[in-house]
Amino acid sequence: MQKGRVLRINSFGVIEFFRKNSFFLTIAFIFTLGVVIGVFTVENFEYLKNYAKQYITDYIELRQLNGFWTVFLDSLLSALSQLFLFFVLGTSLFGVITVPSGVLLKGMLQGGITAYTYSAFGLRGIAFNAIILVPATVVLLIVLMVGSRESVKFSLKVSSLTLNKTLPFNLSQDFKDYSVKYLILAVCCIIYGILDAVISKGLIKHFSLTVT
Repeated sequence: MQKGRVLRINSFGVIEFFRKNSFFLTIAFIFTLGVVIGVFTVENFEYLKNYAKQYITDYIELRQLNGFWTVFLDSLLSALSQLFLFFVLGTSLFGVITVPSGVLLKGMLQGGITAYTYSAFGLRGIAFNAIILVPATVVLLIVLMVGSRESVKFSLKVSSLTLNKTLPFNLSQDFKDYSVKYLILAVCCIIYGILDAVISKGLIKHFSLTVT
């Protein structure tokens, strides 16, 4: 075989891609692992099952009894509270542990919700999840995972200050950059809120789901 015909993984930029996106890919893997755990343990994990049931109950009731702007504000505040939590965790020495743990928990809760809708409502639950829950949720999850990546990176910088061999440096500029990135993500939460309100309010009437 001629040397020019040898396909090397490096020629496709795969290694470079993984190197540049290692934090995000790790966060995505942890979240996916959480989803898998949630899906397969929801029936045996009483707390997870009760959470999923209560979430779906509140989700349906809010959208059946309230207007567009109430739904939008509820979705927006929920997204911002989760984003703020990851922001705070990233400013601590233990963010490298607590942030991935939070992502894992988020994945478990999301997996539990998905599995519960399937088991409780059958085909209607599958359609409800795919048409109403998933589109807006994907936007929120991308925002949270990008934020989690930034939190882990900033936490590593904070943690490096405790190492004896690390030269002292000023974190003020890094914190400003960190805050600006989260402000941008907060704006993206508005997109999530609008998308969730538009889809759920527009389509919830086509689903007669009763949580028992």
